[in-house]
Amino acid sequence: MIYITGDTHIPIDIGKLSTSRFPEQKSLTKDDYVIVCGDFGGV
Repeated sequence: MIYITGDTHIPIDIGKLSTSRFPEQKSLTKDDYVIVCGDFGGV
């Protein structure tokens, strides 16, 4: 499966990657992809 999201910055909208808003992440495998389009301010 491929999951795509937009800009992700800490602390403003990192919550979009939380298990409550993205519960599918609990079952991700190495065959799945999470693509962050745009900036990722979490490094």
